[in-house]
Amino acid sequence: MIRATTQPAIIAIAYALRRLREERGLSLRHVARTAKISPSKLSALETGGRRQEATMVAYLLGIIGASEATLNQLIDIADRVDDADFFDPTGRDESVLRDGFEQLSTQVFEWSPTLFPKRLRSAGYSKAIQESGLPNLGTTVGDLVPVTARVCSADGSEPLYTFLLGEAATRPDAFSPSVLCDQIEEVATASKLLRISVGLVPASFCPPGLVEPFTLYEDDADAFGVAIQHHRGAAFLTSQASVKAYAETAKWLRGGLAENPWP
Repeated sequence: MIRATTQPAIIAIAYALRRLREERGLSLRHVARTAKISPSKLSALETGGRRQEATMVAYLLGIIGASEATLNQLIDIADRVDDADFFDPTGRDESVLRDGFEQLSTQVFEWSPTLFPKRLRSAGYSKAIQESGLPNLGTTVGDLVPVTARVCSADGSEPLYTFLLGEAATRPDAFSPSVLCDQIEEVATASKLLRISVGLVPASFCPPGLVEPFTLYEDDADAFGVAIQHHRGAAFLTSQASVKAYAETAKWLRGGLAENPWP
């Protein structure tokens, strides 16, 4: 288990190394033997228990057979393994970082004050956002799959997802009533899934603009990281002061839940 004080780059690289190795059907012992390191050292690198040097990351990715684009991306991330806060203004590294944080989490909390979050969007809603010209430049084809298509296991192998939406998200002026109605039905269905909880916070409790969107990542012990939307990308924070402040904000938002928001 990665410790809660681990930096964002270490979390991202650990998950990426393990995922790439497993995707290629390579055992940990095989890669360790080829790299001439002990299996315990490689395991520590793949779980974030050991600081990953850029040269070692490049060496391991070469053995695994990663693409040149992936190799260059992860080496760039590895150059920032000592940063407690990781800023990604272009969005190039966002998916790698989010995947790493999510794999470490037992609970993921997301606050979305004015739009339905990507993970909850139907294809129709995502298309409407793109056509409306709203600032949602990070949407990709993968985001067009509604959450109801996800397999949420009962054994706890997936995190428990909690989504809180601002009331403004349920009445955007840019969409037709039919698109919004279909989207709300998707969310009502998603909220019944085993490891997904969806709630609505009235504007009277938290007006639009008061608290900007953020995602809080929690493990068995406590919150350990935060992702904040930042122009085209995001900022990932693990400094204790930042995480504590957002954890307190999440607790406050949970206290403003509307009763029976999805008829």
